Amino acid sequence: MPKWCLAGRSPGGNSATEAGPFNLLSRYNDDASGRVAIKTRHLELQHRNWGEFKVPSLRNVALTSPYMHDGRYATLREVVRHYSELDEERLHSDGERILRPLKLSATDIDDVVAFLQTLTAPGPAYAAPAAPSPCAPS
Repeated sequence: MPKWCLAGRSPGGNSATEAGPFNLLSRYNDDASGRVAIKTRHLELQHRNWGEFKVPSLRNVALTSPYMHDGRYATLREVVRHYSELDEERLHSDGERILRPLKLSATDIDDVVAFLQTLTAPGPAYAAPAAPSPCAPS
């Protein structure tokens, strides 16, 4: 199994964008003309667009742990604290500084976590949609 596979889930990316229930080709698209869906409809896997992908929705994010690409964090609080306290030297060993620590106070962290929890839909228990996955046990 590829090392980026976690619990049988793929990491996202172009195939997840095409297969996702909330992409621009789905019934949830609010553009009746379909013009905004052209890029999704003609999405191609090419070397030049390596690293480009649509990130997963934050809808029901409080119910989708573990978090991060490798599942290292079990709670939203851990994720927010991670971005608050980034180690820039370790993260940017190549010299390009694209992320900076947020330096949030404990109250700010509480507020961000509370906001993320508001994105959880009320109602019956949420089950993350099954996405096709290239991650199959070997």
